[in-house]
Amino acid sequence: MNELFLWIVPAVLMLAIVGLWLAIQKRQRQISALKLLFHEQQRQITSVKAEIHELRTGTLGVGSRVQDVEGKLAQAMERQEQLSQVNIDPQSKLYGHAMKMVELGANVDDIMRECELPRGEAELLVSLHGK
Repeated sequence: MNELFLWIVPAVLMLAIVGLWLAIQKRQRQISALKLLFHEQQRQITSVKAEIHELRTGTLGVGSRVQDVEGKLAQAMERQEQLSQVNIDPQSKLYGHAMKMVELGANVDDIMRECELPRGEAELLVSLHGK
């Protein structure tokens, strides 16, 4: 029995050592796979960060272009307003001036003389816009 015991104990120890060695090998493969996965995740994170940076930069560029366009639009609208003031019919300027004179209390003769309006039109303006 002692002889059998001398063979069984080393065999069991050997099986235990082989089992531990196989378990260690399996864990090392898992660790290697996890390291690869970790490095891939790190690479993807770096890539996403770079894309986010590009998007931010692009958004800032678009924002500044929008501001430029808004400024140019405001300038164009102001210029258009100036041009429309220049192109106002001289006759309507006279009527505007005549109405202003009526508001300030001018009489029909003053309006006729300064704005070169016929008496009927001057009287009409005084009756419509007079106090």
